[in-house]
Amino acid sequence: MPPRTATLIVNPKAGSLLDSSITPQDIAERVRATGIEVELLTGDPSELGDLVEQAINGPAELVIVAGGDGTVNAAARRVAGSDKILGILPSGTLNHLSQDLGIPQDLDGAIAVLSDGEPVEIDIGEVNGHSFMCSSVIGFASRLARQREHWRGRLNPVRWARVIAHLFRTMDRDPAVEVQISNPAKVSLRTRHLTVAVGDYIDEPGRLFVRTELDSGFLGLYALRRPSPGKILKLATAALVGRWRADPELTAERVRAATVTSRRKQIRVLNDGEILLLDLPVEYRIRHRALRVIRAREAIEAATARPEETPAEVA
Repeated sequence: MPPRTATLIVNPKAGSLLDSSITPQDIAERVRATGIEVELLTGDPSELGDLVEQAINGPAELVIVAGGDGTVNAAARRVAGSDKILGILPSGTLNHLSQDLGIPQDLDGAIAVLSDGEPVEIDIGEVNGHSFMCSSVIGFASRLARQREHWRGRLNPVRWARVIAHLFRTMDRDPAVEVQISNPAKVSLRTRHLTVAVGDYIDEPGRLFVRTELDSGFLGLYALRRPSPGKILKLATAALVGRWRADPELTAERVRAATVTSRRKQIRVLNDGEILLLDLPVEYRIRHRALRVIRAREAIEAATARPEETPAEVA
């Protein structure tokens, strides 16, 4: 049964969730209407960490966070390992974690999951002590995110096209890295583009970067050998028809840990949309069932109905 007492944390600058007609108090009242007793905490985004810690130290079992990906991920990292359960009211652009949990992207639909959903335990990825809920990327995507931050508020379709074209032309500038895994024998691969996901991405038509199994105990490791604009576009096309795993240029493994090395001393990593500059070597590992979170019943049933895979045991 979902918890009946909660602390609600609202980021008042939470983009699509809040507008002039919806206040944090309105959200709290809507949650109370489902039968959940709510204490409201709100403040400047810089105070988020303190608010989450206050909620973790409080009596309520459920910590509800209303905000975008950055807000949700920052809260999830703190709630993980505690005795609390995380509830999510998404308001960002992508909201990968909430979508994988089957949470509707509208406010009322997301609130309904708080009372109708079920608490589940999900895995968390970790790289050099930094947690990520969905994915960690080295290579092209990390440079694209850096450019997006540089041009924040000044991007238009023409400038976007120029930025992407420039990144494609300079793809060979992404650092070459060596990735060492055990599967179960020692395996080493070289790449300029690496994605490490918490669990596996499913391979179905029209569903990109979607996960259904969130507690497998494995990281999904995806490396594109000798990436080029043509190969990335080919892979994207294959993903649209649900055949990206068949691409001979792609290495896809299920691992519990991986080590990334390079000739450089540091490397840029994109962790759930957050850009980090990490010292090498970069060590990836999985924290199995480290976070308790409310998941929609439909998503639980869909994950249970999928055919079970038996992955090779890895280190």
